[in-house]
Amino acid sequence: MKRLLSCLRSVALVAAGLGIAAGAHAQTRLSINGLVADSVQTFSADALDAFSLKDVSVTARGNTAGAAGSFRMPITEIYLGASKYTGIGGGVVKGGSIGSALEITRISEESGRRIGLTLANFRIDYHRKLVLADVTPWGGKTVPEQAVYTYKVRRAMATEPDASGKLVLDERLVGLRLTPSMIERFTQALELDEISVAVIESTDFGELRQKIDIALRTPVSATPYVPQ
Repeated sequence: MKRLLSCLRSVALVAAGLGIAAGAHAQTRLSINGLVADSVQTFSADALDAFSLKDVSVTARGNTAGAAGSFRMPITEIYLGASKYTGIGGGVVKGGSIGSALEITRISEESGRRIGLTLANFRIDYHRKLVLADVTPWGGKTVPEQAVYTYKVRRAMATEPDASGKLVLDERLVGLRLTPSMIERFTQALELDEISVAVIESTDFGELRQKIDIALRTPVSATPYVPQ
């Protein structure tokens, strides 16, 4: 019961907006891996077409679940603080799916071996409007908190009733586009030709939808994912 009250209090603070002073810079981390809270990345049809050009596969790793273009990643933490940006409900300045990972691979035409990279421990930085991840090319070094996508806000985090009438926190981020540095990492790790690079540069990779339910679940692992 105490754990439930603690989790409910955390969600209530988010929904209420906290009343944090606009000039404050401190951030408060809340662990929410014991709540029903998920981020779902759905790749667009254009993204799936772009992957198919080079037979690129996307595989769930860590605590990620899903396939066929849609992947569910448990939200394990949020950071609360002041923000001058509109549309950020409840003073949430960052959220993370620690322990979640996607492995993006293909077979090299030149060597015949599988090549690729792993994106892990996803975070959303609402100040910079970026999706971040630890990026590890196969056989290479990990770059922590690499800017992976830019995005647009379709629905800012807000408290809304779901189909059953129960209140949930819901958010939609759309228009995911690879950052220039991430395009470079894709190009190198997947050995992409000029045509493929031009395609991913112009591709909208889909959307992220975050939902936080006022309910408990067995806490998911929040241990950072490290590629083997």
